[in-house]
Amino acid sequence: DDQPETPSTAGVDEPQPIGTQGEPEAEAEDASDAAPAMPTVDPATAQALEDGLPAWEPVPMAPGTATAGGDNLTANWDAAGGPASKVSFPWVESHGYFRMRADLFHNLDLDTYNAGSGRGSSPVLPPLTELAGAGSPNREDVANNHRYKRGADTLASTNMRLRYQPTLHISENLRVKTTLDVLDNLVLGSTPAGGAVGGNRGVVTRPDVPVEGLSDTQEPPDSGINGYRDSVRVKHLWGEWKTPLGLVTFGRMQAHWGLGMLQNSGNCLDCDFGDSVDRIMGVTKLFGTYVAAAWDFPSEGLVGFPGADTNVNQSFGQQRDLDQRDDVNQYMVSFFNKPVTREEQEVRKRDLDELHKPVFDWGVYSLIRHQLFASETNNALTTPPTTATDVSLMDSKLFTFTPDLWLDFQFHPDAKTQYRVQFEAAAVIGSIDEVPILALQSSRDGTVCLDDSVENIADCPSDQRISPRKRDLLQFGYTLQFDAQNDRLKWGLHHGFATGDKSSGFGVLDRNPLDSNDPQDIRDQKITNFKFDRDFIVDMILYREILGAVTNATYFKPYVGYNFIQDEREAWGFQVATIYSMAVVPESTPGNARNLGLEFDFELYIHEFDRFRWSLAYGVLVPFAGLDLLNENRTQILAEPGVAQTLQMNIGMQF
Repeated sequence: DDQPETPSTAGVDEPQPIGTQGEPEAEAEDASDAAPAMPTVDPATAQALEDGLPAWEPVPMAPGTATAGGDNLTANWDAAGGPASKVSFPWVESHGYFRMRADLFHNLDLDTYNAGSGRGSSPVLPPLTELAGAGSPNREDVANNHRYKRGADTLASTNMRLRYQPTLHISENLRVKTTLDVLDNLVLGSTPAGGAVGGNRGVVTRPDVPVEGLSDTQEPPDSGINGYRDSVRVKHLWGEWKTPLGLVTFGRMQAHWGLGMLQNSGNCLDCDFGDSVDRIMGVTKLFGTYVAAAWDFPSEGLVGFPGADTNVNQSFGQQRDLDQRDDVNQYMVSFFNKPVTREEQEVRKRDLDELHKPVFDWGVYSLIRHQLFASETNNALTTPPTTATDVSLMDSKLFTFTPDLWLDFQFHPDAKTQYRVQFEAAAVIGSIDEVPILALQSSRDGTVCLDDSVENIADCPSDQRISPRKRDLLQFGYTLQFDAQNDRLKWGLHHGFATGDKSSGFGVLDRNPLDSNDPQDIRDQKITNFKFDRDFIVDMILYREILGAVTNATYFKPYVGYNFIQDEREAWGFQVATIYSMAVVPESTPGNARNLGLEFDFELYIHEFDRFRWSLAYGVLVPFAGLDLLNENRTQILAEPGVAQTLQMNIGMQF
């Protein structure tokens, strides 16, 4: 489900003590040891207290789960120097999780895929047996009627990941943090030893195992050889320096803000993506409000080694930026008010659970991004350019301004009742004066005439002239979440909205928003489709699997859940959610209609707050007219969508 979250600026954390190097005295300070029979915070927060998850990251939850949410607390700067600590520097603090997910999907292509045109109203293709046209070389097969083409609708697999997030404490004021993903989303059985599937992608590498059906082991995945990812991937690496003036962070770090609608670290148990930012940032507190400012590096353009790449000057040592004006520069400024330090978190807990006072947090986050030129080269990935002909330097003149507002209201009127309302809204405002030609599907002049009969642009009337490489950006989206917990009963309503665009294509998996073969898109010089972060999980099928994210849509999601077993350590329960979705701009939907579908998600879970979570979830999507498949002229329905279903089992262990 959407991960309830507090505002953050990556790396700015004053975590809660969880113990140092396993000493019993330190473990006794674990926040969960004093938990009452009825948690004063929701189970997800109790888990964060116990585990010490990275600061301001989404609380791990499985699909369809919606909890009242809460502030994540993590290991404190003072943990190594507290009264129960007897450690010497440097020392390593270890956190992370291991997960395994078994997924079964039925009819995600919505029964609309047309083999002749190679398209459907869903970007998800049917199984390979339905795509093969002529079948196998076996002479018994007949084209388009071969033996294995029998209406397959089901796709199933199991994958796993170990995410390791150690922190190296160098001193009381210095530490280094990193994120390592081991066997990241590896599909079980995807790297057999031998045959044409294993080895070098179609090349038999083991003479003793000529076919994959005889494989007797699995090989470690190696990007470009027997997998799409390496066995170990370094996602983040950054340093933190605590000074008397505030906190300074530098490196490649997780990016997360508010509810995770705009920027999401992807650190939940069921997340797949995660946003990273190369950043130098400072954070301090002025007049009771936290202030953060950062210089980001979204893209440096071409980088390489100085001089020609020859036997005299080989590629080693320090790479350098080859030009300044092709850089994408970004600047971040944020103001927020929420409990960050250990003392602030203790005051917050007392206000909520002892004094039963309502509390209010807020945050304002803004990004400014600009780029003058874009540079490309055909051999940029292997060698630096050696001549002017190796480089294409193109105008860009990109500028965007992205403001984001986050609000959070919490109230615990008694020990067994909690209410929380959260809101996040963001906009993207800007322009691209010259979209780089290489970003387009075809080369286009800077100015064209809509009247094809005009050969000379000077003869084209002014009202017929357009600039197909110019784009204005005006996008807006928001999410509103109400969550409640009354003893063992959980309930709430989530709602979201994202602007759309009249350009052809729908969702984020099936189109390039800068270009299209549709002539109508040449007239559309505004990019107005706002996109929620792909790790902002709303449902199990429509947004998660078919559209890829919430975009050009509004949804309403009521849910209810109940813990039939609940104590200070664990909860056994279930949750049922209903998601109704509509398109904001129906013209860009496959069926040229506003109603998208109605989805029902059910989940049964066992949750040990501090260590373990198991869930079995079922989802069914009933698609509406917005997902019909129309002909090229959009005047006739070629296929009506069928019901899509999924069954998922998730197992996660956190530490």
